[in-house]
Amino acid sequence: MRLHHFSVLSSTSSHALDLARQGAAAGTAVLADSQSGGRGRGGRQFCSPLGGLYFSLILRPELESADLPLLTLAAGVGLCRGISRAVSVQPLLKWPNDLYLADRKLGGILTESGPLRAGLPEFVVIGVGINVAALPEEFPPELRSKIITLSEAGAVAVSPAELLPGLVEELLAAAEQLKADKTAVLAAWRQWDYLLGRPLEYDSGEGMIAAVGAGLAEDGRYVIDSSGREFRVMAGDVNPVSLR
Repeated sequence: MRLHHFSVLSSTSSHALDLARQGAAAGTAVLADSQSGGRGRGGRQFCSPLGGLYFSLILRPELESADLPLLTLAAGVGLCRGISRAVSVQPLLKWPNDLYLADRKLGGILTESGPLRAGLPEFVVIGVGINVAALPEEFPPELRSKIITLSEAGAVAVSPAELLPGLVEELLAAAEQLKADKTAVLAAWRQWDYLLGRPLEYDSGEGMIAAVGAGLAEDGRYVIDSSGREFRVMAGDVNPVSLR
């Protein structure tokens, strides 16, 4: 792993995208102790105070175009494996890109692609943010009841920098496994499905749909059941109704 480490960056993913355009090799990682403009899905801001782990990893995957959307799911599998190995705490995965623990958000994943060549991206950047040991007052008041840190969950004391190598190793391994056996990656993801069987609301963009989580489909979409009618969700927000 080649590492670029900064005390503060606007966004590790923005820097990693620049490096990838300049030819940086797969496995190159960008780490920041904090971010001033961390990004989440849908253009949302990802709060990134000191005490968290914020990094982005460059991949140059050799996948079928239909399997590229599964990279985010594979990244979640890698992070769950790495965190549980490092601190003996097992997160769950909230489709499509969040890590949850004790019904609160532990972290998030943002996947961004480079320019296409022959229908496939030249590179992909996986951005990761994990709440490790940031103090509650470092987060905006409206987020404090919705997020959790590894330290708050009772994980053994570990610094963000100490977590990084193991998580990168597991991310790279999961991406390779996706290429070799995507069925195994999807099966692993299903072990940690946070939404399965939970009452939830799906924001379709045209209104809210009350449903129950029914599991991950083979193509990476999420299946929800609304009064016996099945929907396969490709995009949009899917949230448990009990979310605090």
